[in-house]
Amino acid sequence: MNKKYISHLLINLELLEKKGHIDKKLIKEFRKRIKMGKLTKQDNGENHICTYFLPINLKTKSIYLCHHKKANDWIPPGGHIEKGEKPIDTVKREFNEELGYILTDEKVEFMNLSITKINNPKLKCKIHYDLWFLVHINKINFKFCKREFYTASWIDINQALKKIRQKNRIDIEKLKYIYTNLF
Repeated sequence: MNKKYISHLLINLELLEKKGHIDKKLIKEFRKRIKMGKLTKQDNGENHICTYFLPINLKTKSIYLCHHKKANDWIPPGGHIEKGEKPIDTVKREFNEELGYILTDEKVEFMNLSITKINNPKLKCKIHYDLWFLVHINKINFKFCKREFYTASWIDINQALKKIRQKNRIDIEKLKYIYTNLF
């Protein structure tokens, strides 16, 4: 990753920090990890930057979640950032790969951070530094990737919170808190 790219990530962290809903310790951990470099899975198989993108429909007050095979949990789609790719490019690429839809003029909003520890001895991945994006979109019947997900659907946010395990539930609850007037 070049210095311009790392600077771009750090500026986005500052903008997110100003919104005031992210724990300062979490932002500090992200800054430290970003400054270390080697942010992609290709450069560092054990810990790297990933994206989650959460399709959201404000009219129906619903979000699109997938029952992920490896995680065995209901989570937003997402993926690893590839070399030379900005996080927004990852969102667009993965949206097409995982949901079979090409984003064009939909609003994509950087909204959260999380760190996911991977507890699977079969995988080289041990830690994901997750950048969360909301994708404001009409309620579409996506053609989700059946290799990766058992199933996927639009779900009312309160129903979603009942399906999701604790770790990801906290991030969705944060979304609900941030957008209280929407839900």
